[in-house]
Amino acid sequence: MSYPEIIFFLGKGGVGKSTGSAILSILLSQAEKKVLLASFDYAHNQSDIFQKNFSDKPTKINPNLEVLQINRDKEVKKYLSKTTKDVKKSFTYLTSFNLEGYFDVLKFSPGMEEYALVTTFMNIREKYKDYDYHIIDMPPTAVSLRFFNLPSLSLTWIDQLEKLRMEIYKKKEIVSKIKFAGKEIEKDKVLLKIREIKKDYLDMKGIFESNTDSSIYTVFNSDLLSVNETSRIVSDLSKLNINTKGFICNDRSGNEKVSSDLKTIERYGKIKSLPFSKEPLIGEAKIKEYIQKNSISIENILF
Repeated sequence: MSYPEIIFFLGKGGVGKSTGSAILSILLSQAEKKVLLASFDYAHNQSDIFQKNFSDKPTKINPNLEVLQINRDKEVKKYLSKTTKDVKKSFTYLTSFNLEGYFDVLKFSPGMEEYALVTTFMNIREKYKDYDYHIIDMPPTAVSLRFFNLPSLSLTWIDQLEKLRMEIYKKKEIVSKIKFAGKEIEKDKVLLKIREIKKDYLDMKGIFESNTDSSIYTVFNSDLLSVNETSRIVSDLSKLNINTKGFICNDRSGNEKVSSDLKTIERYGKIKSLPFSKEPLIGEAKIKEYIQKNSISIENILF
């Protein structure tokens, strides 16, 4: 079974990426596409937009659209629980030292939030395969960039862990002249776990870098701060071999004059625009009214 197409919405806080992702989700659902809109943004903006309390279980908006909200604290706890369980399984001898309480310190480890988000993303991708699209409303820029950087960063030290583990076996072989023709290596729980994790991160890296499995759209406003942050997003992602598929200028002012700052973004790719709305786009009915009034189609957003 094939996986859904993934569309990430990135951007500076407050530029309208939650609104943009909600508009696209409704457009796709109107085109009879089955859509899961997943909010990774801790501000819970999708709940405000749709006037519903979302949880980590999909809530139906219409026959083709469901929305879920990631609970950051819950996902971190789940990730910590799984990590603790895996460590205990691989190092069973540690339980005799009564180190249970010391695993609590993991929650303060740098990057724990990103590890939890990436794990959640992969779980959603696997669990909800029977959709045409997964639309991901991402958190503000800093967390989003660490999210996309995590597989590459993790693979750097995982490669070193694998080399270190193999060096241990080389030393052991010298001492004991291993009698089992490699069987002992194959039974090494730690090495097997390292390679399992390595495969997971290689898969994630492949998804992020793919031009067919996933697409990244950056939403911005036509002001200098927003444009500059969008430029940094493009630059940082390109260093990770991740391309930005498109740019969406969300008109927040109603000023028809095009800012000269937009020329900076035009160097990176084509820009599509969301027209100004005098009224807040709150509720599915209001978004549909906005779509109809401005004759907005999927092609007005996607490339």
